[in-house]
Amino acid sequence: MLDEAGFQPLGRTINVSERGADRVPSPPKWVSPVAEFLWSALPDPETGQWDHLFISAFEAACGALVALGEAVKAVDGGIERSAHPTLPATLPRWDDVATVVVSLAAQVNLLEYRHFVGARARPSQTGLRPANIRAAHGCGPAYLSPEAFGVFESLGLILGARWTEQAETILWRDSPDEWGIDFTADRRFTRARDIALVRVPEDIAERLKVTGVITEESIVDWLEAAAKYAPTTKTRDDALKSLRFWSRWNLDQLFLRRWRLHDGWLSAQEAERTLLIEHDALSITMVSAFVAQYLPHAPFLFE
Repeated sequence: MLDEAGFQPLGRTINVSERGADRVPSPPKWVSPVAEFLWSALPDPETGQWDHLFISAFEAACGALVALGEAVKAVDGGIERSAHPTLPATLPRWDDVATVVVSLAAQVNLLEYRHFVGARARPSQTGLRPANIRAAHGCGPAYLSPEAFGVFESLGLILGARWTEQAETILWRDSPDEWGIDFTADRRFTRARDIALVRVPEDIAERLKVTGVITEESIVDWLEAAAKYAPTTKTRDDALKSLRFWSRWNLDQLFLRRWRLHDGWLSAQEAERTLLIEHDALSITMVSAFVAQYLPHAPFLFE
């Protein structure tokens, strides 16, 4: 019947297994090198469990291994190897993974930043290993241990012993003192701040509204709790200081989970792919820049 209808064969066979819907995409090339690097760089315990020791770089690395299906959370707050490692259908964000790798490498001295022209502090270079990563794209020189080259290359952070263009804003998040980089004047930072100010999602706006106000009721509740449990007498000033501290902490947590430089505010679903990086200098700096304009009546959040 097809011949009668004038159908002409194309002379090729369609393989059903090649259809896009039936093909399982290959994982990014950085997945295996990252997992191997994180396991090797974390402190090596005798118990088979890895404790982050409440060091933020270790905490973030543990979180990354869980997000990659390589580990499970242990009862004591650390992690242990998964009995059946399985790559999840939804991977953590590349920029977060790259930031975790950079900060962990710096924490365990596999990455050592060197003085960059223009930085105020100029520590002595005596006894330091010479830089083998050259300055490029706004990033300063550094020494990178040979065993870390592979994972940095797989993430696209270095090429030909130079930092790549996409490495720049990743390194903002680690913000090495040796480089003295002030990214707050960079057009990418100021534009991201301006966009964040005019595109605040409703659920975020509600949280910001609450964070910017310390009520009399919350002060009274704090003092009542302190009277019961604190070893010494507490004052109203103590209450204000504590409540302001936790308000800013909550705001930092909001940005660490729900905001990224290149994407702005993230939806709750998008935020599931983020990794919690407590020492993210870029997000924390953005908090102050954003709140100074969005909540000017709450200077305790940005001064």
